[in-house]
Amino acid sequence: MTSDVVNDRTTVPGATGSRRASEVMAALGIVQLGDPILTTATRPFALPDERDELRRILDRLTAIADAVQRVHDFSTGAMGLAAPQIGEPRSVAIFRAAGAPQLALINPRVVEVGPAGRPEWEERTEGCLSFFDFRCVLRRPRSAVISYRTPAGEPAIVRFDHGRLAGDVLHEVDHLGGVLCADHLEPGAPAVSLA
Repeated sequence: MTSDVVNDRTTVPGATGSRRASEVMAALGIVQLGDPILTTATRPFALPDERDELRRILDRLTAIADAVQRVHDFSTGAMGLAAPQIGEPRSVAIFRAAGAPQLALINPRVVEVGPAGRPEWEERTEGCLSFFDFRCVLRRPRSAVISYRTPAGEPAIVRFDHGRLAGDVLHEVDHLGGVLCADHLEPGAPAVSLA
Protein backbone atom coordinates (compact mmCIF):
# COMPACT_ATOMS: atom_id res chain seq x y z
CA MET A 1 0.00 0.00 0.00
CA THR A 2 2.68 2.54 0.90
CA SER A 3 4.28 2.16 -2.53
CA ASP A 4 1.25 3.96 -3.99
CA VAL A 5 1.54 6.85 -1.57
CA VAL A 6 2.97 10.19 -2.54
CA ASN A 7 3.83 12.16 0.57
CA ASP A 8 3.45 15.87 0.22
CA ARG A 9 4.71 18.45 2.65
CA THR A 10 1.67 20.30 3.92
CA THR A 11 0.97 22.88 6.55
CA VAL A 12 -1.73 21.92 9.01
CA PRO A 13 -3.44 24.86 10.74
CA GLY A 14 -1.88 25.30 14.16
CA ALA A 15 1.34 23.51 13.18
CA THR A 16 4.65 25.26 13.07
CA GLY A 17 6.66 25.19 9.87
CA SER A 18 5.94 22.88 6.99
CA ARG A 19 5.38 19.35 8.26
CA ARG A 20 3.51 16.44 6.75
CA ALA A 21 0.05 15.99 8.21
CA SER A 22 1.07 12.56 9.53
CA GLU A 23 3.97 14.16 11.43
CA VAL A 24 1.55 16.57 13.07
CA MET A 25 -0.80 13.72 14.03
CA ALA A 26 2.11 11.66 15.43
CA ALA A 27 3.18 14.64 17.55
CA LEU A 28 -0.35 14.75 18.98
CA GLY A 29 -0.12 11.10 20.06
CA ILE A 30 -1.72 9.32 17.07
CA VAL A 31 -0.09 5.96 16.25
CA GLN A 32 1.02 5.93 12.61
CA LEU A 33 0.81 3.37 9.81
CA GLY A 34 3.32 0.56 10.22
CA ASP A 35 2.70 0.06 13.94
CA PRO A 36 1.31 -3.49 14.38
CA ILE A 37 -1.31 -2.32 16.89
CA LEU A 38 -3.26 -0.86 13.96
CA THR A 39 -3.67 -4.27 12.31
CA THR A 40 -4.38 -6.31 15.45
CA ALA A 41 -7.90 -6.96 16.78
CA THR A 42 -8.64 -5.34 20.13
CA ARG A 43 -9.75 -6.92 23.38
CA PRO A 44 -13.31 -6.16 24.57
CA PHE A 45 -14.06 -4.70 27.98
CA ALA A 46 -15.59 -6.78 30.77
CA LEU A 47 -17.91 -4.30 32.42
CA PRO A 48 -18.36 -3.29 35.17
CA ASP A 49 -15.08 -4.91 36.31
CA GLU A 50 -12.93 -2.82 33.94
CA ARG A 51 -14.77 0.48 34.40
CA ASP A 52 -11.66 2.30 35.69
CA GLU A 53 -9.57 1.11 32.73
CA LEU A 54 -12.34 2.18 30.36
CA ARG A 55 -12.53 5.64 31.95
CA ARG A 56 -8.75 6.06 31.67
CA ILE A 57 -8.79 5.21 27.95
CA LEU A 58 -11.87 7.34 27.24
CA ASP A 59 -10.18 10.30 28.94
CA ARG A 60 -7.08 9.82 26.74
CA LEU A 61 -9.19 9.45 23.57
CA THR A 62 -11.11 12.63 24.39
CA ALA A 63 -7.98 14.65 25.19
CA ILE A 64 -6.19 13.58 21.99
CA ALA A 65 -9.33 14.13 19.88
CA ASP A 66 -9.58 17.65 21.35
CA ALA A 67 -5.95 18.31 20.38
CA VAL A 68 -6.55 17.01 16.84
CA GLN A 69 -9.59 19.26 16.46
CA ARG A 70 -7.51 22.27 17.46
CA VAL A 71 -5.28 21.74 14.39
CA HIS A 72 -7.78 20.35 11.87
CA ASP A 73 -11.35 21.44 11.10
CA PHE A 74 -13.88 18.59 11.04
CA SER A 75 -16.92 20.91 11.33
CA THR A 76 -18.45 19.82 8.02
CA GLY A 77 -18.53 16.10 8.84
CA ALA A 78 -17.29 13.87 11.58
CA MET A 79 -14.14 12.64 13.25
CA GLY A 80 -13.48 9.56 15.23
CA LEU A 81 -10.64 8.05 17.15
CA ALA A 82 -10.20 4.40 18.10
CA ALA A 83 -8.18 3.12 21.05
CA PRO A 84 -5.51 1.38 18.89
CA GLN A 85 -4.76 4.77 17.32
CA ILE A 86 -3.52 5.97 20.71
CA GLY A 87 -1.66 2.74 21.47
CA GLU A 88 -4.41 1.05 23.49
CA PRO A 89 -5.41 -2.46 22.24
CA ARG A 90 -8.95 -2.22 23.66
CA SER A 91 -12.38 -2.18 22.03
CA VAL A 92 -13.48 1.43 22.37
CA ALA A 93 -13.74 4.35 19.98
CA ILE A 94 -15.17 7.82 20.18
CA PHE A 95 -17.16 9.41 17.37
CA ARG A 96 -17.94 13.10 16.91
CA ALA A 97 -20.46 14.06 14.25
CA ALA A 98 -20.68 17.82 13.59
CA GLY A 99 -23.27 19.37 15.88
CA ALA A 100 -23.78 16.22 17.97
CA PRO A 101 -22.37 15.17 21.34
CA GLN A 102 -19.44 12.76 21.44
CA LEU A 103 -20.48 9.12 21.25
CA ALA A 104 -18.41 6.48 23.07
CA LEU A 105 -18.67 3.12 21.31
CA ILE A 106 -17.59 0.38 23.73
CA ASN A 107 -17.35 -3.17 22.37
CA PRO A 108 -19.20 -2.10 19.19
CA ARG A 109 -20.57 -4.57 16.68
CA VAL A 110 -22.02 -3.94 13.24
CA VAL A 111 -25.60 -5.24 13.27
CA GLU A 112 -26.64 -4.22 9.77
CA VAL A 113 -25.51 -2.15 6.80
CA GLY A 114 -27.48 -0.96 3.82
CA PRO A 115 -28.02 -1.35 1.08
CA ALA A 116 -27.17 -5.03 1.33
CA GLY A 117 -25.42 -5.18 -2.04
CA ARG A 118 -21.92 -3.76 -2.28
CA PRO A 119 -22.51 -2.44 -5.85
CA GLU A 120 -25.08 0.01 -4.40
CA TRP A 121 -22.69 1.41 -1.80
CA GLU A 122 -21.33 4.94 -2.20
CA GLU A 123 -17.87 5.55 -3.60
CA ARG A 124 -16.04 8.07 -1.45
CA THR A 125 -12.67 9.18 -0.24
CA GLU A 126 -11.78 8.38 3.32
CA GLY A 127 -8.97 9.65 5.48
CA CYS A 128 -7.39 8.28 8.62
CA LEU A 129 -5.52 10.11 11.37
CA SER A 130 -2.99 7.25 11.35
CA PHE A 131 -1.97 8.05 7.75
CA PHE A 132 -3.31 11.56 7.29
CA ASP A 133 -1.11 12.38 4.27
CA PHE A 134 -3.42 10.56 1.87
CA ARG A 135 -6.97 9.35 1.42
CA CYS A 136 -8.34 5.99 0.28
CA VAL A 137 -10.93 5.79 -2.50
CA LEU A 138 -13.43 3.06 -1.57
CA ARG A 139 -17.07 2.03 -1.34
CA ARG A 140 -19.02 2.18 1.94
CA PRO A 141 -22.64 1.43 2.89
CA ARG A 142 -25.09 4.35 3.10
CA SER A 143 -26.47 3.23 6.46
CA ALA A 144 -25.18 1.32 9.46
CA VAL A 145 -26.66 -0.02 12.67
CA ILE A 146 -24.15 -0.46 15.49
CA SER A 147 -24.73 -2.15 18.85
CA TYR A 148 -22.42 -1.15 21.68
CA ARG A 149 -22.13 -0.65 25.42
CA THR A 150 -22.40 2.74 27.07
CA PRO A 151 -19.77 3.84 29.62
CA ALA A 152 -22.21 2.61 32.30
CA GLY A 153 -22.14 -0.83 30.67
CA GLU A 154 -25.70 -0.66 29.34
CA PRO A 155 -26.47 -2.11 25.89
CA ALA A 156 -27.35 0.45 23.21
CA ILE A 157 -27.96 0.63 19.48
CA VAL A 158 -27.37 3.56 17.15
CA ARG A 159 -28.35 3.95 13.50
CA PHE A 160 -26.53 6.16 11.00
CA ASP A 161 -28.67 6.87 7.92
CA HIS A 162 -26.48 9.51 6.27
CA GLY A 163 -23.90 7.88 3.99
CA ARG A 164 -20.92 9.92 5.12
CA LEU A 165 -21.61 9.37 8.81
CA ALA A 166 -22.31 5.66 8.29
CA GLY A 167 -18.97 5.24 6.54
CA ASP A 168 -17.15 7.26 9.16
CA VAL A 169 -18.48 5.22 12.08
CA LEU A 170 -17.75 1.96 10.22
CA HIS A 171 -14.17 3.21 9.79
CA GLU A 172 -13.84 3.44 13.60
CA VAL A 173 -15.40 0.02 14.22
CA ASP A 174 -13.03 -1.42 11.60
CA HIS A 175 -10.06 -0.06 13.58
CA LEU A 176 -11.11 -2.18 16.55
CA GLY A 177 -10.92 -5.29 14.39
CA GLY A 178 -7.47 -4.40 13.05
CA VAL A 179 -8.88 -3.36 9.66
CA LEU A 180 -7.73 -0.19 7.89
CA CYS A 181 -9.64 1.68 5.19
CA ALA A 182 -6.95 0.65 2.68
CA ASP A 183 -7.97 -2.97 3.32
CA HIS A 184 -11.29 -2.17 1.59
CA LEU A 185 -9.76 -0.96 -1.68
CA GLU A 186 -11.15 -2.78 -4.69
CA PRO A 187 -8.78 -4.35 -7.23
CA GLY A 188 -8.12 -1.89 -10.05
CA ALA A 189 -9.62 1.06 -8.18
CA PRO A 190 -7.49 4.13 -7.54
CA ALA A 191 -5.51 3.32 -4.41
CA VAL A 192 -5.04 6.76 -2.87
CA SER A 193 -5.31 10.42 -3.48
CA LEU A 194 -3.38 13.17 -1.77
CA ALA A 195 -5.04 14.58 1.32
